[in-house]
Amino acid sequence: MSQQQHHARDLPTDIEQIPIVWRYELLKYLRSKRLIGSVAIAALVIALIFIVPLATGSPYSGTDKNVKIEVTSPIVPGLQLPYGVAYLNRGVVVADSLEVFQDGVPEQAGNWTFSSTALGQGVNVILFAHNTTGHNYTATFKWHNTSESFASNFVGFANLLIVICATFFGADAIVSEYQARTGYLIFPNPIRRSTLYMGKFGASMTASILVIAIFYAVTGILSLVSVSGLDKYFFLSFAFALEYLLAVMAIAYLISTLMKGTTGATVLTFFLFVMILPIVDSIGRVSGFKASWSVTFSAGTISSILTSPYPTDSFTEIPHAGLTLHTYYPDPAIAALVILAYALVAVVISMVLFRRKEMTG
Repeated sequence: MSQQQHHARDLPTDIEQIPIVWRYELLKYLRSKRLIGSVAIAALVIALIFIVPLATGSPYSGTDKNVKIEVTSPIVPGLQLPYGVAYLNRGVVVADSLEVFQDGVPEQAGNWTFSSTALGQGVNVILFAHNTTGHNYTATFKWHNTSESFASNFVGFANLLIVICATFFGADAIVSEYQARTGYLIFPNPIRRSTLYMGKFGASMTASILVIAIFYAVTGILSLVSVSGLDKYFFLSFAFALEYLLAVMAIAYLISTLMKGTTGATVLTFFLFVMILPIVDSIGRVSGFKASWSVTFSAGTISSILTSPYPTDSFTEIPHAGLTLHTYYPDPAIAALVILAYALVAVVISMVLFRRKEMTG
């Protein structure tokens, strides 16, 4: 009679348990269709932002044929313009496609020069090297919007999408275990609370990063197709978006450990970043203080970083109302540190609270 040997199975270590929790949390998001819903929201917003301008007669690129151009003779210090200059009011003009006509006849290339930097970065001008008095000029050229303006239209929604992801995947991640009483099944298992926390947090970040990455990837593809380029700070904006996601998710987990119900945690997480903190930031416009310490103010870097040159703080006087409205922009370096500080502090506090929180009722 053969003797059966039973081999003891070693329990996975704390580090080995994190991916297990991670995987099952991701499966939970798929079953609940939260992940699919988040991607659908991102896709819908991208479609609306992209299609609405086209539907309202504002294409991203095109060809202007026989457009009348006004030739003037401005006085520009340090720049000799003996005869004239004409402005082309388009984002980016394809230089190779430009044709200039004098009284309906093609103008010789040696008599004019095209430049987008002679009078300032992004200013499209035709410089004439001969007397233009008494003549009518037209131009035909291909054009497209700047990659900066195109990306800014989409990236402006990134902040809200990040809050939506944190609300979907983080706001009830902890509190649901207490409200639904599933903690009675999970907590007695040989798994540390910190391990459970890291697995849940990793799954929440993975799902959210996937949504944000899809949003930026589709935006980038549309930019390449529509305006033949990608803004040079586009990936830096993506990096700031991921950092802000980390901070918002950490705060969402902190709220989830403090609240007693999933509804309260969800509502507070969403309105904290959409309404409460932005209102505090906006008070600085009238009061004259710059909320550099605010995580939502610092998150403005996600879209501001696409502006070249980077915008500077300014103010506007309103004499009749006796007000001074200030416009502030976050410093990218300070903003990165502020966002990171919020993320680290929130993660540490929420993990400590989760380890001490007990099942009641």
